[in-house]
Amino acid sequence: MPAPEPAAARLRLAAATLALAVGFFVHARAWVFVCDDAFISFRYARNLARFGALEYNLGERVEGYTNFLWVLVLGLGDRLGVAPEDAAPVLTAVGAAVLVVAATRLLRGLRGRASAAWSVGDLAPAALMIAAPEVMVWSQGGLETSCAAALALLAMDAWLAARPRRAALFAALAGLTRADVLVAVAAFGLAWLALAGVAAARGDRRGDAEGSRLRARAIAEAALVFAALIGGHLIFRRLYYGAWLPNTWTVKAHGALLRGTFGVDYLRAWAENLGLVYAAPLLALARARHLVVAAPIAAAAAYAWSVGGDFMAYSRFLLVATALVAVLVAWLLADAGERLGARWPRLRGAGGVVALAFAAALASGARARWAADRAKPAGWIDGRWEGVTAMDRFARERLHVGAWMREHLPGDTLITVGAAGAMPYTSELPTVDVFGLVDPTIADLPEVRPRTGEGARPGHQLYAPRAYIRARDPDLLCHAGYVGERRPSPALARRRGYAGMVWACVEPGPVADPREPDGVLDLGFYCCLRPRDRAVGPFGAEP
Repeated sequence: MPAPEPAAARLRLAAATLALAVGFFVHARAWVFVCDDAFISFRYARNLARFGALEYNLGERVEGYTNFLWVLVLGLGDRLGVAPEDAAPVLTAVGAAVLVVAATRLLRGLRGRASAAWSVGDLAPAALMIAAPEVMVWSQGGLETSCAAALALLAMDAWLAARPRRAALFAALAGLTRADVLVAVAAFGLAWLALAGVAAARGDRRGDAEGSRLRARAIAEAALVFAALIGGHLIFRRLYYGAWLPNTWTVKAHGALLRGTFGVDYLRAWAENLGLVYAAPLLALARARHLVVAAPIAAAAAYAWSVGGDFMAYSRFLLVATALVAVLVAWLLADAGERLGARWPRLRGAGGVVALAFAAALASGARARWAADRAKPAGWIDGRWEGVTAMDRFARERLHVGAWMREHLPGDTLITVGAAGAMPYTSELPTVDVFGLVDPTIADLPEVRPRTGEGARPGHQLYAPRAYIRARDPDLLCHAGYVGERRPSPALARRRGYAGMVWACVEPGPVADPREPDGVLDLGFYCCLRPRDRAVGPFGAEP
């Protein structure tokens, strides 16, 4: 069969690229939401912009975030007049788009096609990723995940392109955005070094002595770039917060106790939703060179298991691994196509056809999963994972309540919460987080023990004891609160276990919300406990 004319090939490439861009936009828009956890970083960013303090509660220095660079960027945006809740969704979408492009570039580098003309076959990783909710969900949400993953893959691509200084810069920025992505980056580097060592032992050396010295110098300079950025941040953390590790790590490290439950199930759900069992036969085509991608996938999966996974659906902790799975599958299929094409020229494009079939299967499953998610505005998918619809509605409800609190409560009202995101962000009130993520004390209390049984979730295993909560003397105990269409009974307040407390109930009222089925959000009553003899804003003291 004659080779296509260059103009025809360019037209086909342009059409395929346009189709993928449309698919990206449509699939991303289907999952629009903002996660409650994102508002924790938003609050740090806002306090940085307004008060020059990287603090959750002004005057309390505790690092309750794991995304230093993300907070800095959002803080800069807020300083320039762009609120974090407006900037973050745009950045997450851009991050996901860059991640898709970086994956396609990485595949070209791995196949030795970095300098060759682009072809439709090069777009196979993009098609697989755009069809997968495990990628596209995190183009939304307001979290740093997609940007950190994009920087990680850009670091890998730069290393393959023999640009170590650029690779080090991207790797450091990725680590400053979300530190755990460095697990995959390090595994990639170690696998590359191992393969390079084997090649050198076999005599596959390239370049003269002068070239070797130049490469060694570039690598040394790259190491200095990485060490300066990551080391500088560690020193800042120690000086500013008085610790080498963030408080979030101290709290979430207890997820190791959930490896046999949440951790195992997290990996199983990821593998099932990506259909990895159907791609397993491709491993028969794997060779030593594929280790450079397989190693970081395995490392990322091992890390996710080691911390007990996560309670959010769609495998957020495995986004880098998901992107690399798309690269590996496309790489193995391309190799298979080349082998078949060498014997039967008409089958040269078979790998691309199979990749499109995989993408179509993922897209079909994505539609069904989206419908199942939409059917769960509350509760848990499969009884275990919090879906996009539930996360989105939870955050929107708390934003509505927080706006009411900001308008009606004194600015020094101390509240307790079990979700430290949207409501504290909007209310701007000082807050006690009973899970300890943004609290400087709870994780170090000797009487606090991580939960492992019923109700234990990764990142939410510590819980402030009642004695500690009473010692903080909060005005409103919202972590022990109530949401419903009717006012709760006084008996329910007593059953919460806090003597001398009564309900402080508000009706935030209905508000227009296009994401609700009828266009109106009305959560009914939102109630917190308060001391009976204490007046709090519109709630008067009772005898």
